[in-house]
Amino acid sequence: MASPDPRFVYARTAQGEAALKDATHAISVQGRRLLSLIDGRRTLAQLPLNVRPDELPMRLEELLMQGLITLSGIRDPAPATMTEGHDPRLEDFKRRMAGAVERELGPAGSVLEARLQDCVNLTVMRTVMREVIDRVRERAGDEQAARLARTAQSAARAWLERDGPRTRPGPAAEPR
Repeated sequence: MASPDPRFVYARTAQGEAALKDATHAISVQGRRLLSLIDGRRTLAQLPLNVRPDELPMRLEELLMQGLITLSGIRDPAPATMTEGHDPRLEDFKRRMAGAVERELGPAGSVLEARLQDCVNLTVMRTVMREVIDRVRERAGDEQAARLARTAQSAARAWLERDGPRTRPGPAAEPR
């Protein structure tokens, strides 16, 4: 499957609703996470990323092939200000994450901190955030990486709460 259009809106089918309730349904962990976020209202671009961007096409295909989701619509592109690096969600996330890496790594975290602040969109931010968490784990350990991941989750949830209720909470950047 090619990279999905971020304007696509998917909805869970009755079979998808049942699969969420049945933990024995044959679905990958990442697929289940994505399924829990699909609500028929938000575009793919508006969903928090609980699946790596490079895995998203595969997970969507998995859910579609099993009949757990269906394409329910296509929304118009975001306003120009959001596509030109002025996404308020991104700016809010950056503001909330400011200083978090340096708190975990000290001055050695300044380069990683700058990488986060230089992200131009949410997709890039998600990828960089995962890389940063991996670097923190390598340099400082699991506890510090988990603490940074929780900070990122909290920062991401601030906007999710504005978007309405979710089926179940999920991490923005999951520690591995």
